[in-house]
This record gives sequence, structure tokens and C-alpha cells, in this order.
Amino acid sequence: MPLIEWNNAFSVGVQKIDEEHRKFFSITNKLFDSMQGAQDREVVGFVLKELQQYVVYHFKAEESLMKMYNYPNMNAHKQEHEGAIKRVNKLVLDYERGLQTVDIELLKFLSDWIQNHILQIDRKYIPYVRGKV
Repeated sequence: MPLIEWNNAFSVGVQKIDEEHRKFFSITNKLFDSMQGAQDREVVGFVLKELQQYVVYHFKAEESLMKMYNYPNMNAHKQEHEGAIKRVNKLVLDYERGLQTVDIELLKFLSDWIQNHILQIDRKYIPYVRGKV
């Protein structure tokens, strides 16, 4: 059973963004599966790297849309993204150094962060891009 499941409540009404958000759910579930399956550090590290790369990719895509459609709170949203990137980068680095493990508390944090970001932060820019993309 997945840790986090996509449903229509998470849809922002922009297909490209919804697909990218689903990918976050997928990566989080891969980490959960890796943890439950007691995968070796290399496998878990690979999934963490995937998360690290995807965070940057997705945030750039969102920021591009916000810029294209003159979202007035883009700077605050971008700061949210920068904070998340820093947290993920630290997580990966700490994992590589043996200072961090992937446990249920970490996965719960990631799951909660993804859900809250979509439902609270991303929802704010949607009226500016919906129907235009």
C-alpha cells in the first residue's frame, strides 16, 4: 500500500503540473517501498537523488509558468521552493554521510510537505495560469 495517494483534491487543473505533482507522489512512494523492503543504502540513495533532481526540475517549471503569467506573489513562492531545495539537498548530503536514515518520520514529513505545498501554496497561483496553459 502506498504511503501517499493521488486523488482529485490535489489537482490544480493544469495537466502538466498535475502530472509533475503525481511524480512527487511516485518518488515518495518509491522511498517508502525502499524503506519497507529494507533496500540497501545504494538503492535508497538513488531514489533520494531522483527526488533531489526532480524537485529542481519541477520548481523551475512552476516558476516559469508563474513568470509567464505575471503571478504577483512569485517571489514568495520562489522562496518556498528555495527552502525546499535546501532541505532536500541537506537530506541527500546527510544521507550520503551516514547522518540521516530514511525512516517513517522522514517519509511522513515529505508526504505532509508535498500535500500541504500543493493544497495551500500552489493553489494560490492557479487562477493566474488555469485556462492559459
